[in-house]
Amino acid sequence: MADILKLVVAGPFGSGKTTFVTTACSDAIGAERAVTDATSRLKEQTTVAMDHGTARIAADSGEQLITLFGTPGQERFSFMWPMLAQGMAGYVLLVDASRLQAQAQLKSIVRRFAEFAPNAPFILAANRWDPAQVSREQLASFVGVPSDRIVACDPRSTDQAHAVLAQLLGDIESRTVVGAGVAGS
Repeated sequence: MADILKLVVAGPFGSGKTTFVTTACSDAIGAERAVTDATSRLKEQTTVAMDHGTARIAADSGEQLITLFGTPGQERFSFMWPMLAQGMAGYVLLVDASRLQAQAQLKSIVRRFAEFAPNAPFILAANRWDPAQVSREQLASFVGVPSDRIVACDPRSTDQAHAVLAQLLGDIESRTVVGAGVAGS
């Protein structure tokens, strides 16, 4: 993979998307503003446009340059999700697994991405996830994704953010190889 790959980070409000992008990308920029509704009790700032950065990630085929776009998580900005997803190679769904409301909001986001990006590979990165409280299978069943798509991730950890991205790149590479094999048959 020599090209720059576009990846998207999506998820509910307060799941750690901005933190994930800024942790994974040393050049990250964002568009956060003060929260002006009832969600202000959860955090003071929210993304109103997108977060963006680039990073070099170790992939199976070598180092891969990626451009990462973080979506806003509030439903009122959902019209932006398909626009930010145009041309993406895959996406990361990030959720604060300790909040049942966030898990419920993720269900809607999963459905929306399945509509406009049905074949795009994805990883669900579960932030603040305690498998003793909610098993992988329970979380997968509740939000509507295969359990093998779920990984634990602290978005404040560069190693963990890069590991999530490397796993997604591996999925993208394997689909590209499979697709090339089928096309060449």
